Amino acid sequence: MTRICLLTDSLAPSGVGAHMMTLAEGLGGDEVIVAARPGTGLLEHAAAKGYAVKALDDDAGLARWLDRAAPDIVHVHAGIGWEGHAAVRAAHAAGVPVIRTEHLPYLLTDPAQRDEHRDTSAALARLICVSDAVGDSHRAAGVDPALVATIHNGVGAHKPSRWREALRREWGVGNAPVLLMVARFAEQKGHALLLDALPAIRAAHPDVIVLLAGEGPLLTQTARAIAAKDLAGTVRMLGTRNDVADLMTIADLLVLPSAFEGLPLVALEAMAAGLPVVATVAPGNAEAIEDGVTGRLTAADPASFADAIVTLLADRDSLKTMASAAIERQQDLFSADRMIADTRAIYAAVHDQTDTKHKGDGVERTRIGFIGAGGIANRHFGVLEQFDDVAIVAVADVDMARATEAAARFGARAFDDAAAMLAAVELDALYICVPPFAHGEPERLAIEHKLPFFVEKPVALDLGTAEDVAAAVDRLGLVTAVGYHWRYLDTVDEVKALLSATPARLLSGYWLDSTPPPRWWWKKDASGGQMLEQTTHLVDLARYLVGDVVRVYGQSGHIDRAAFPGLDVATTSTAMLTFASGAIANFASTCLLNWNHRVGLHLFGEGLAIELTDRDVMIDIGRGRPVRGTGSDPVVLEDRDFIDAVRGAENRIRCPYPAALETLRLALAIERSAVEGRAIDVREREVIHV
Repeated sequence: MTRICLLTDSLAPSGVGAHMMTLAEGLGGDEVIVAARPGTGLLEHAAAKGYAVKALDDDAGLARWLDRAAPDIVHVHAGIGWEGHAAVRAAHAAGVPVIRTEHLPYLLTDPAQRDEHRDTSAALARLICVSDAVGDSHRAAGVDPALVATIHNGVGAHKPSRWREALRREWGVGNAPVLLMVARFAEQKGHALLLDALPAIRAAHPDVIVLLAGEGPLLTQTARAIAAKDLAGTVRMLGTRNDVADLMTIADLLVLPSAFEGLPLVALEAMAAGLPVVATVAPGNAEAIEDGVTGRLTAADPASFADAIVTLLADRDSLKTMASAAIERQQDLFSADRMIADTRAIYAAVHDQTDTKHKGDGVERTRIGFIGAGGIANRHFGVLEQFDDVAIVAVADVDMARATEAAARFGARAFDDAAAMLAAVELDALYICVPPFAHGEPERLAIEHKLPFFVEKPVALDLGTAEDVAAAVDRLGLVTAVGYHWRYLDTVDEVKALLSATPARLLSGYWLDSTPPPRWWWKKDASGGQMLEQTTHLVDLARYLVGDVVRVYGQSGHIDRAAFPGLDVATTSTAMLTFASGAIANFASTCLLNWNHRVGLHLFGEGLAIELTDRDVMIDIGRGRPVRGTGSDPVVLEDRDFIDAVRGAENRIRCPYPAALETLRLALAIERSAVEGRAIDVREREVIHV
């Protein structure tokens, strides 16, 4: 399997993006990564098709990613001559063979841009041009002829959603002649020429309808020109469309008044649809359209353009003949299959001619998938991307846009279904970063695939789910870790050492904070409430430092809050705990504040007072109140321990799944106590769902 990165840094990769997706779809059996700028829509389109995606954020980041990802070929697509050079340099620096496709003729006039094009061309394994005209212009500009190969653009079969009659009825065009133009609103595309030609066209065909599909910098200017020329009743501006095949089925002619083209995909798509084309004689247009056979080529002036359109609209027999000829010409010369086969041949030749195949940096990486791509997942993303021995290769989230954004950070695949991700992608381990109510199915999927997993707390909202998971984990011997990261604070290490000599006899925990914004947090059946979702960190830490709890008593209160409609979790809660050691503790929680007031655990023993937060620790032995900050990131440490254990190193995980299950058992007992109004012996195994 060849790993191919199809890349464009174009800010508006409309035709280029379509070309890349057609190519990607034909590279079955190869691993394809689509790299593009965020916000262009191409990453989302590619992710939805199942391809790995990479966001082009910065040149240095691209170079690092290429070195780690180790594609066999980087295929850069340039919408115009000044695009793609940074990507060529990055790939060349990483030792990856680079192919560049030029989608337009050589148009550079700025000396600096010409120099950059010349310099980066020297780093190419091959320069593909989408038409003879494009190739000729690059050779004339001084590009080494031996480097240049022409592979004409190609498109697939025409696939409208319905027949012409049904579509024309839906669009309300009746029997009127319809002209279609699909193009960015840019100077090159010639919208002004079409508008200047329309009065003559309307004079001959008063009921003519013009459909303009696309976006671009001149859209507003074009709309004003339409109004000024009193063409609003004739011209319909449609914006960006995903139903171009239907528009071509409706139309009688495609119009293409361009100043220049490479080999216009829209003309090839029209030919596949049996739609004759009227175009200006411009580079690229003349290669696609056979004048008088599949359409008409005219001079770039309004009179000539109008005359060609008027003549064809009046001759339905000629339109039918041209339609058949257009379909035949497209199938013979401009098919997607032919374009893909020719490109594959160049890939094979370049790969075979590369003296030393690029193997990246030689590091064997643990392949990680994520279920959930929200805030806590992003915390782990930021850590794991710093580990040289980790590759995040797949992300699943019910929000596909969020999954795509996360996947594009790493060159990974995105999914909106976790089961589909695990069926499609080979993984070494899984991170489960979902809200409390979503636990259960992700863990069962991990178990089904026998995957080690890291899961964020709380591990469930009920004991039945968590106990089933724990039993399966034990049966399979899976490596697991749970995100009780306070256990990894270096200050906790210090406190734990002190308590081994001077045990804690009294603990006070506080989670006095604001209400988190996610609406699921406001609902008890989704989050479990503050004790289960937030204060659980402190309860777990108390267990870690002091030992098992034998008895709990909980109380809770609730007030309605206009700022949080529907919030039904306890807004205040307390818990009293008795440990097996005889130590006692109390925990206070509230979400009524508008700020983070206090979150931490205080511990007291003989001649010892400790105040511990996730930022610092104060240890008082009667000689002042010295405070020191934490010296390390606990999330880094917990992630490192999990990855090391997955890779077969010593298992140093501080909170495996069974330990988190006991914390859940304790938290649910507190909730049960508050409901029943009595103390609960946590050795009772039946605990209600919250």
